[in-house]
Amino acid sequence: MKSSDQNWRRGSKRWILFIAIPGIALLLALGAWQTYRLFWKIELNDFRSQQIMSEPVALPEKLEPFSDWYYRPVFVLGSFQHDQEMYLAARSFKSNVGYQILTPFKTLDGRIVIINRGWVPEAKKEASTRVKGQVKGTIRINGLVVKGQEDGFMRPENVPEEKFWYWIDLPEISRFLDIQEQNFLIDADNAENYGGLPVGGQTRVILRNEHLQYAIVWYSLAIALGVITYIIRRRSKS
Repeated sequence: MKSSDQNWRRGSKRWILFIAIPGIALLLALGAWQTYRLFWKIELNDFRSQQIMSEPVALPEKLEPFSDWYYRPVFVLGSFQHDQEMYLAARSFKSNVGYQILTPFKTLDGRIVIINRGWVPEAKKEASTRVKGQVKGTIRINGLVVKGQEDGFMRPENVPEEKFWYWIDLPEISRFLDIQEQNFLIDADNAENYGGLPVGGQTRVILRNEHLQYAIVWYSLAIALGVITYIIRRRSKS
């Protein structure tokens, strides 16, 4: 009887280690990944903060290398092509749901760039409800150079035929507008538009960074699992 009890205890020890060691390794790996993400996001936010502090410059013909222009303030001179404006869905401003307005802009040198003019409430989606904001003629637009978005598993399908977009697919938008493929757009700054709409300055510059909390959780769980394993092994010896 005593021998069988000892065998059971030895077997339980092995099973505890078999479960605990991979578990601790996994938790430590998750903590390390969150630590990496923490410093990556700190560096990214610092980069963006430095970029937006630059003085606005005229948009060059080519943004090379593009990484140097990401989030840089630029300005363009030209006119909006309001008849081709598009709607970016499910965007909020001060807790109010609405849309962001994407509009092609023809520069004085003949180029077409896409401007994210900013946010409008649901009731003001149609251009006919905000006529004052549909500025005509040659104007100057200041804004930040930003990238488009990439497709993902959870992203819904855009509806180009209705000028309705859930996410900024620049290659598809370029094909829809029948223009040279764009690899950037300009988010208009917060200068007030005639009539108050759209509301510019919608660029999300600083990304939320909660990775320190996540890292602490994973490391704490690893420590807790290690302590529990030690206590169980100690008791199994008594």
